Amino acid sequence: MKERCSQTIFTIVLLSLVAFGSGCGLTGNQYYHDGQRASASSISPPPSWRLSGRVPNVTLAVDNDRSTASVSSLVRDDTEITIDLQKACVFNTVLVHHGSMENGYCARAAVLTSLDGVNFTLQTEAPGTKVVTTLLIIRPVLARYVKVKALRQGPGAWSVAEIYLQ
Repeated sequence: MKERCSQTIFTIVLLSLVAFGSGCGLTGNQYYHDGQRASASSISPPPSWRLSGRVPNVTLAVDNDRSTASVSSLVRDDTEITIDLQKACVFNTVLVHHGSMENGYCARAAVLTSLDGVNFTLQTEAPGTKVVTTLLIIRPVLARYVKVKALRQGPGAWSVAEIYLQ
């Protein structure tokens, strides 16, 4: 009984250290990037985002309905969706849900970001995958503009049902 109690206390202490040490504390983490500060939970809500790009029905990419999608028949140099988040936000993951089109992914995708909407920096690129393409950025980034770009044609048309940021 005493050994089990010790193990339980050790587990609680360990979990507490991990949780508070990793930023789960009640005071809220702050992320600093090139002298600018933003809360770690500062991603603006998708209904406020403004989208542009050379893909049909671009606004369907954030309409909160995975049964609708922006679909580009061919991947060209300008096949991309640019999102204006309306404010600088911190994130490190972009998820592209391809909706009901099983082969609606590109062979290679990229994420570029910008604070001014003019000068974009490549953050990551990765192979596209069925259902959801996950684009991870190693270091969290502060950006107002996010460009999701299809770099290479996949097995079918590029389908973007929803874009999520984390």
